[in-house]
Amino acid sequence: MKITKIVSVFLFSLGSLTAVAGNTSLSRLDNAIDQREHFLNVKERRVDSLRHLLKPEIDRDRRLNLYNELFREYLTFNFDSTMMYVNYASDIIDPTDGYELHAQVEIHRALSLATSGHFSHAINILKKIDSRKLSVRLQEEYFAACEWTYGVWAEYSDKRTIAPEFTQRSLLYLDSLIAVTDISKPEYTYRLAEKDFRSHNYKEAEKEYLATIARIPVESRLYAQAAYALALTYRDMQDKEKYKEWLINAAISDQKVPLKENLALQQLALYLKEEEGDIERANSYLKLALEDAIFYNNRLRMLEVAEKIPDISNVYQDTVNAQNRRLKLYLLLIGLLTISLSVVAVYIFRQHKIVSRSKDAMEELNEKLRELNFQLSQTNKSREEYVSLFMDLCAAYIEKLNRFPVVLKLKVKNMGDLNSVADRYVRPTDAETREMFQNFDSAFLRLYPDYIKQFNDLLQSERQIYPKKGELLNTDLRIYALVRMGITDSNKIATLLFLSPQTIFNHRTQVRNRAIDRENFEKEVAHLCEISVSQQNLVDGV
Repeated sequence: MKITKIVSVFLFSLGSLTAVAGNTSLSRLDNAIDQREHFLNVKERRVDSLRHLLKPEIDRDRRLNLYNELFREYLTFNFDSTMMYVNYASDIIDPTDGYELHAQVEIHRALSLATSGHFSHAINILKKIDSRKLSVRLQEEYFAACEWTYGVWAEYSDKRTIAPEFTQRSLLYLDSLIAVTDISKPEYTYRLAEKDFRSHNYKEAEKEYLATIARIPVESRLYAQAAYALALTYRDMQDKEKYKEWLINAAISDQKVPLKENLALQQLALYLKEEEGDIERANSYLKLALEDAIFYNNRLRMLEVAEKIPDISNVYQDTVNAQNRRLKLYLLLIGLLTISLSVVAVYIFRQHKIVSRSKDAMEELNEKLRELNFQLSQTNKSREEYVSLFMDLCAAYIEKLNRFPVVLKLKVKNMGDLNSVADRYVRPTDAETREMFQNFDSAFLRLYPDYIKQFNDLLQSERQIYPKKGELLNTDLRIYALVRMGITDSNKIATLLFLSPQTIFNHRTQVRNRAIDRENFEKEVAHLCEISVSQQNLVDGV
């Protein structure tokens, strides 16, 4: 019996120490976040000291070295500045300069594009470089750029079709990279760890990541990368405590470098929400991650973070609703107590004080909720802008594809077979078009589930438009779905829907003639499915 009690006390104490350690780690992260401005100022002073060395009298080689140093400072900090110094370096290189000098600039350009999410453009640049003509030092940069680009591209690709191919290419380049890496450098053990991690050899990966981390300062990008990778290793080893610990260490390193292109804070936010129910802290960390993505100008990362914020916000709303239900219960108890005997007057008075404190707490919660709704509205606005930008790009690419057969035929007028091949393989089939429309309709209605109802509220009751059985949207509804997303040019709409501009014009005119307010109809469509006033009033009245 005594032994059982001793074991119970020991386990309880161990659990308490673990909880304290976890809270201490989060406090260290919060302290680092509080110093974000300081770390940013240190970074800016370091960059300014490099920029001040760019004097008119320095020679070309010294200027090129400074541009390369500034490129490295900005690579994970700000995409626009990174590309600016890559272009500066490119401008001062002569056509007569050696192959290696030109290759170095293009490797830097590709790495910048890949880090900001422009993967295909980066790969096109890297494919033009012959690694056999490079020195060992530059081969290391080249293979690192290829491995990084394919690895990150795989993360944003379909896991069943495209991602495995990109992952395999990334592993091949990782082997080449290890072969040209100096074994005395910490990068060597880090890259061995990467290979072992991807081969599911987690014990070896753990030892190699820890060996790497032991040799480098916290205020370095390699430390942040190794700490994050070690966290993923512990995640796959089902060690949640160490997973959390190393996510925190990676996030602290991200703040101190500082890096604006990071993942640790996002993953930590999701862990805190799902495993510990710490919604407020998770929401705060995701907000910071979104700010960093916007600062760096990585559109893919912005969308990734923005998609996670509403999920956490919904959980936060559920917490507020539960507190509202408890408050109503307290009020009911107070109402029942008011008809009781006068001897419970003191008790009623105390309950009144409790309710007063609860109201103050609810006011504070309402203020937070209003702020959260504002953040959500901003997220929706950003999402619509990114979707609109994506559709504009789609229209441009479709237009190029539509022009391609014409150009091809002009260039090969006497090759009839090639003309027919161009028609057959460049233009999408009816099945492909239907599949594209099905995917678009499904995605659009997932974003705006009340679209059809609100759209028909703008039309005369006897002339409303609904899709046929088996359809999600018809042509009219699809045209105005694009208008809702900010694409108002009939030529772009025609390109996206594979129709003529005149057909689009006719459809738009016919639908406007059905509208209750014909003059303002398209303006009203542009504001469909926005956060309603009734929802805002509900928040204010909670």
